[in-house]
Amino acid sequence: MAPGIFHFAHRNSIKYILVSTMTTSVSVDERMLKGIRRIIPNLNNTKYKGQDGRIGIFGGSTEYTGAPYFASMSALRTGCDLVHIFCTKEASIPLKSFSPEPIVHPVLDQYDAIKHIRPWLDRLHVIIIGPGLGREDKIFKTIVELISVCREMKKPLVIDADGLFLISQKPDIIKEYPGAILTPNAMEFSRLVKGVLDKSIQPTPMPKANDVKHLADALGKNVVILHKGAKDVIADGHKGTEAVSCGLAGSGRRCGGQGDLLVGALAVFWWWAICAGNTESALSAPIAACYAASRLVRECNISTYKLKQRGMLTSDILEQIQPVFARIFETHCNK
Repeated sequence: MAPGIFHFAHRNSIKYILVSTMTTSVSVDERMLKGIRRIIPNLNNTKYKGQDGRIGIFGGSTEYTGAPYFASMSALRTGCDLVHIFCTKEASIPLKSFSPEPIVHPVLDQYDAIKHIRPWLDRLHVIIIGPGLGREDKIFKTIVELISVCREMKKPLVIDADGLFLISQKPDIIKEYPGAILTPNAMEFSRLVKGVLDKSIQPTPMPKANDVKHLADALGKNVVILHKGAKDVIADGHKGTEAVSCGLAGSGRRCGGQGDLLVGALAVFWWWAICAGNTESALSAPIAACYAASRLVRECNISTYKLKQRGMLTSDILEQIQPVFARIFETHCNK
């Protein structure tokens, strides 16, 4: 492939965005944003509840309840209609007390969890696995079965946090999955490389595009990797495609929970991209969703940092999603 050509495989076609080798990263980012703005759904009075996204989150354990909460509120603030959280029984009470917005199902640690989960899957558009999941063998067994069921149903998956730890131990459950996005940080990426490629690499905040692409290739053409770091690097397993990066905005304040905001927004953007179908943007649905979520969270981070500085919390960032979303995605001529 010639230098300067960005390739994106769309669902039923392959298109190319020609970018001069002298083009600055800013202009590339603007090209990306222009395509993403086309997938943002209009708000009107003819829609029904759930049309703009019903997201399922599988996570929440005795120790970790904040992660699924942040993922759910990020999804709702980004613009989906409904969020369901499937968690353990002990996690359900704190989650219900945090907010009345998410629908909470305390079934994840039941011996017949899949029996209770499966009827809901038909209603859900995108599944998130991992925020606050924990690493109990019993829960992991349920998640392995869940991924198998989702594969049969061709459900789009976003896998993060302890979900990625499971994948690093059992990579075959996600290989060639027809629509999965993995969102590792530096340490999680290092584990995945070891588990999938049997290769040791040192965690680094500056991911190498070739490393991300190599892992995506090994997992299959329909699997996308979004490596979080000082810049986010996105790659899929399609042969000959190049990685995309988002390194704009952000701050040095790395309070816990920002990865949860990312996956919540990502799931919503992915559903919108799927609904938009074959648009002029020439971006594949998962690549578009990854870039959109990365850009949104990074700009929310820097916007919040200006207000809170060292005292910034992830709950503060939630409050910036709406104004930042409006500024970067809706204050332009989208159509």
